[in-house]
Amino acid sequence: NPLERQNRCAAGSLSSTWCAWRLQFQKGAKGCPSRSRRLSTAWFGVITEFDGVLVDSTEAANIQAWLEVAEEMRLPRPLGQVLRRIQGARDEVVIMQLFHWTRNPSQAAKIAQRKEEIYDSIMNGVQPAEVPGSRSFLDTLRNYNIPVALATAQPERRVRPVLEKLNLSNYFDGIVTAEDNGSPEVEFYYISAANQLQRPFVRCIVVGDSNRSVEAAHELGMKSVIVTGSQPAWNFSNADLVVRNLSALSFVNMKKLFGNEDLIEPQFEQEEESSYL
Repeated sequence: NPLERQNRCAAGSLSSTWCAWRLQFQKGAKGCPSRSRRLSTAWFGVITEFDGVLVDSTEAANIQAWLEVAEEMRLPRPLGQVLRRIQGARDEVVIMQLFHWTRNPSQAAKIAQRKEEIYDSIMNGVQPAEVPGSRSFLDTLRNYNIPVALATAQPERRVRPVLEKLNLSNYFDGIVTAEDNGSPEVEFYYISAANQLQRPFVRCIVVGDSNRSVEAAHELGMKSVIVTGSQPAWNFSNADLVVRNLSALSFVNMKKLFGNEDLIEPQFEQEEESSYL
């Protein structure tokens, strides 16, 4: 019931993600563009993740750093099934909510800092390389005037130097890193990115490489594209589109993701009307 959800949102009993989504839609509903503009390329945007999508994955080095910091600080060794869930999560969130090492934010920050020091030692100054096809993908977005934002749970100190070294910074209309998101939820990286793009959530495509990104995108009403790399495609059956690499992600494929748009938008409009009855 739309009115019931609105009341629950006002009372604070509904998820902050859904409330933020609704507020964003309500703001975007005023001055809604014409149908011809909504169906043009100027009215959708792309939010892409960083690690494993645009640049080589550093997951192995991150996992090794977690295991070493656990041993060094005499913390419980994280199990493999938990390690598989940390992708895309901020370090403090991993420490407090997934590993359950502490509930103290200050202590979590100290562990995270030490983990990053170990990570730097493992990498030994080597930065991840550009994934083949990523530049041509970004060129495609630029050629069609599609705005793109980078959203990552990695700290800015890791992201900015790589973008500068690879000359990729100028492709992005917005960049969201760990420092920009105080929430443990991945959704809020995407919310910040969509706001920077000035696009409604239902007109955003998230390009990621994990089911975590699929779930977060769908929670907000965004489209989800998964770049599998070496992962089996059947692991991502809930994604709207699955490609092996960015070279296979064409403009036509992205545009087709909004083929059923007319079946979705009237539902929002009806809900808006019902909310004020």
